[in-house]
Amino acid sequence: MNNGDSDGSPKGHESAGIEEGKVKVYTNATQNLADAEEDTAYENVRHGNVVRRFIYWVLSFTIPGLGMFSEAYFVFSVGNLKPIFKVLYPDCWVTFQTCSSNLSDSINYSQVSGIIAGQLFIGFFADRIGRKYGSILTASIMLLFGILITASSGSNSGNLFIMFTVVQALFGVGVGGEYPVASTSANERAEQTKHLQNRRGETVVCVFSMQGWGNWFNTMIILAIMAGFNQRGAPYDDYALEVTWRLSYALGLLPLLFIFYWRVFQLRESAVWRQKRESLRSMGKGTRFGARKMRLLLFYYWHRIAGTSLSWFVWDFAFYGNKLFQSTFIKVINPKAGLLEVLEWTLLNSSVALVGYYFAAFTIDKTWMGRKRMQVMGFAWVGVLFLICAGAYHKLLEPSNIQVFQFLYYFSSFWGQFGPNATTWLLPAETIPTEARSMCHGFAAAVGKAGALVAGVVFGLVDDRVKFWISGVCGAVGVVLTLLVIPDLTGLDLKEGDKRWLAIVDGNHDEYTGPAINPRHLSAMEKFIYRFQNNYVAGSEEESK
Repeated sequence: MNNGDSDGSPKGHESAGIEEGKVKVYTNATQNLADAEEDTAYENVRHGNVVRRFIYWVLSFTIPGLGMFSEAYFVFSVGNLKPIFKVLYPDCWVTFQTCSSNLSDSINYSQVSGIIAGQLFIGFFADRIGRKYGSILTASIMLLFGILITASSGSNSGNLFIMFTVVQALFGVGVGGEYPVASTSANERAEQTKHLQNRRGETVVCVFSMQGWGNWFNTMIILAIMAGFNQRGAPYDDYALEVTWRLSYALGLLPLLFIFYWRVFQLRESAVWRQKRESLRSMGKGTRFGARKMRLLLFYYWHRIAGTSLSWFVWDFAFYGNKLFQSTFIKVINPKAGLLEVLEWTLLNSSVALVGYYFAAFTIDKTWMGRKRMQVMGFAWVGVLFLICAGAYHKLLEPSNIQVFQFLYYFSSFWGQFGPNATTWLLPAETIPTEARSMCHGFAAAVGKAGALVAGVVFGLVDDRVKFWISGVCGAVGVVLTLLVIPDLTGLDLKEGDKRWLAIVDGNHDEYTGPAINPRHLSAMEKFIYRFQNNYVAGSEEESK
């Protein structure tokens, strides 16, 4: 006689019905995820002449990337303007009569502190209020405090730089929010647009390349203003130098005015973010990201969060440390360089870096490259080049070898962009499901900027040779981290990551068998320790299409 738990009993049928119902609810929820759509503007120019196609392509990443342009324009200006500040305000920057040495040094990392706050705060709320309103918030903050940076003043140079430092930190809050908002928006735009689905990495990195253009234009504008005032060498004119730094910031407000208008009146909300919330509602799970979801996120994704965060930390430690002290490095290479010549060398470095951005954009989606291989390659090259600079430091400083030193330093900029600077911005948004994408990207970016903050302190305490040693070791650490805990999602539809997350939230992770757990899309830790690939069913890629 069968008991109540047997397959043929009413209770058994009821249990089977419940399970079937849960599967049906989950299936319906996955079907609610946003489908890729045709871009009508792209279709209109696809068969047009090459000029129209090129203009469309440039605008496709220029407008979404203007926030990153402004971020770099203002952040890297500190390194570009520091030599000018020393000449214009010697009582604050040289003799420390009106400023403490700590105050002048703090400008290097006050903005980074604000950036960290923005990354955590706005990154968290952009998953709740949406990408559009997160974007408007960041633009509003940057515009307001960008104006105040330009207008910084005081009864003496000490009070001027107190205001300058505080406002830089507040401006940084908007900059910090731009990181998670811009990266997640670019990823989701590629996911929901048919012709971009297989070019997601290119789409995101091209948006990020606007950071390189921001740095380049800031250097070029400062250089042009100084040349216009004929400030080619000492003695320098105080009026010309003050106009230079204030006008350079004022011109940086123009793209901020445009993106504020664009985001308020033209930007549309992410369909991926909107439809993901609908999927959660259809499952009866709600859109609130509470303690249970946080536990699930940390259990299944902690290694991805840690890997992307620590990789970004070691990269920013080396990268931003070098940027903040760029003028110092150039002085090492050419001790006789004046203000204008330092800016010319900086412009060359920025130009080399720009080439690296586009090498990254045009190869990152190729199967023979991908995200993981690119990050390993970039970290390795940067590490080797800086270790060579450190090991042969005194030999390279000899006049006969100075050009070799210059090549090594600038070549490292190319591999930095054609590597970890691009991938560390892309990966935190790719590797995490939509519901927590902005928050986790903001966290990873904040950990990265903590590396820049620490670098601002540490690089100020060690000599120039040790700076190269430190940067070289960071490259080696980055290689190890990438190999252990970074997955390669090249070619994976991000919708699959969301399907897996819906199964996790529904309490049925083992029932997901799709391509998100294909071994080629998992990190070494996920494959050899957690063995997530055990549930993978080959061929389910076709079933998901």
